[in-house]
Amino acid sequence: MKRTDIQALRGFSVLAVLLFHIQLATFKGGYLGVDIFFVISGFVITERLARGTGSLKEQLTDFYRRRAKRILPASLFVIFLTIIAARVFLAPNSLKRFGLDGLASTFFAGNIRFAAQGNNYLNQSMSPTPFLHYWSLGVEEQFYFIWPILFLLFIKRRKVLVFPLLLATTIFALWFTHHSPVSSFYLPTSRAFEFLAGITIALFPVKLGRFAKLIALGGWLVVLTCVLAIGSNTAVPGLTTLIPVAGAMAILVARSELRWERVLTWCGDYSFSIYLIHWPLVVIALDRYQILSRTAQGGIVALSLIIGYLIARVIESPIRFNKRFTITFPVWGIALCVVGALVFGVSSFAPATASPIGVSIDLSEPIIYKDKCHLDFGVVKPSTPCLFGDLTSKNEMVLVGDSHAAQWFSALNKVALSRHWKMLSLTKSSCPAALMPTLRNGVVDSSCSAWQKYTVARIKSEAPSKVFVTSFSEYDYPLVQSSASYASTYALAQTRYFSSLGINPSSIYYIEDTPRPTRSIPDCLSKSTAKSSRCDFPLKRSKATIAINEAIAGSGVNLLNFNQLLCPGGNCTATFKGHNTYRDASHISVSTSLALVPGLSKFLP
Repeated sequence: MKRTDIQALRGFSVLAVLLFHIQLATFKGGYLGVDIFFVISGFVITERLARGTGSLKEQLTDFYRRRAKRILPASLFVIFLTIIAARVFLAPNSLKRFGLDGLASTFFAGNIRFAAQGNNYLNQSMSPTPFLHYWSLGVEEQFYFIWPILFLLFIKRRKVLVFPLLLATTIFALWFTHHSPVSSFYLPTSRAFEFLAGITIALFPVKLGRFAKLIALGGWLVVLTCVLAIGSNTAVPGLTTLIPVAGAMAILVARSELRWERVLTWCGDYSFSIYLIHWPLVVIALDRYQILSRTAQGGIVALSLIIGYLIARVIESPIRFNKRFTITFPVWGIALCVVGALVFGVSSFAPATASPIGVSIDLSEPIIYKDKCHLDFGVVKPSTPCLFGDLTSKNEMVLVGDSHAAQWFSALNKVALSRHWKMLSLTKSSCPAALMPTLRNGVVDSSCSAWQKYTVARIKSEAPSKVFVTSFSEYDYPLVQSSASYASTYALAQTRYFSSLGINPSSIYYIEDTPRPTRSIPDCLSKSTAKSSRCDFPLKRSKATIAINEAIAGSGVNLLNFNQLLCPGGNCTATFKGHNTYRDASHISVSTSLALVPGLSKFLP
């Protein structure tokens, strides 16, 4: 018999995630709905395992057979439906990447792929993948690959072991998030404590008597407050994650039905299918509109509920609840392989290089990405000298900054070669060359702070004749703490960095950040083959960019500005000199960088 409180909590969780993803500002902590799902899942699964009888093999076979019937039909159907929709509605330029994401998600490894990519949930440069939400399904299935065996062998008769497991996994999650925030978000090792929180409630039921409803109400107030008040700039999983987990535990332990919970049970009954379908709808809408209007938000919610209901009724429930319907594990394996092959086929045979006539799409990255001179998250120092240009020259120039500095490498390296200068490249992803502590997934990015200090010391020791600096000032880096405005904080941090280098300001060249597109330019061009101007966008400058320019004025630092070339008349063109101006939604392409060499040379003596 279904528990109303559990179904209501499921409904609440899926709605929280849905409203967060459609960019409804009120639900800024809606992403915590996934954490609540994990608690519910641990509770429900363990209660069922605890009631099981028979040999270890029989219980495990029964568990995995039930799990396959519960998860595979809807998840595989939505994966196939999503890759078809991606081919129809999304840019062919990204279809191959989406296909690999779908392939990984088919085999419940999407979270591992996203962790390996360093995908910070909604990457600021790439078009979002319609399979991103499958990370949570990967976490869940990876956990349940191990937990039933561990439970049946060691814990079913020694339940007390769950307490040290819960404590150890919680401590590990907090530690891992601090040291590797992106990986911690995606991997089951740092999510295990959420499942174990529900597992603990299942193994140690408590009778609360007349206090049950009060405890349940308190739990509901906690989870509601969390999705309304906890922002996405906090560490996940982190200390704040413990709050909704505790709220969910309170609701589960109370085992009390509140009348108004029935309002949420419908969504709870179809929560799995609603969750699976909602994100592809969001991605398709974002690809079309960039910013979701109230009408678009309402449409996504309505379609998610309707399509989710239909998938549950037509595909999920008939297979899940039909006791006569049994499929062996080899057949399920074949089904996985068939869907994987279909995803690969649909995504591979597509016009991924489609572009307007006379325009060549360049998606290449500067070579410093391949030789590891452009540092990734968590890395402080390059493992190689990272010297380019004329290595025999006594005149040295330095390029320093984040990926928006790395985008200028090709141009500056060409200048260095033509003028017989030696060039040192010091760049790091998502780390500005400015003395301001930043956050990653709500945790202090210690590697960024260490890198900033390292570059200052390295430049001092090199004593170069020229230093080129730039960073992504059109994007608001999450900062550790600031009582002033973001723009003034960034400008002050930038000037502090210049001063700390200990070189003549006239030797420093600050390249004003390139304008930020409203979408991925290559994706837009691959969909607008008849008219590339549809992908143009108006020139806008952030408050931080303006503040940095004002701080530099009169300081002696050289300010380089390429807006007149990239955005003539205030209109930023999607193509430049026969190529795509940007390689994604943030960085200029290598072709653009090289085409700007003549303009760059004019600034240099």
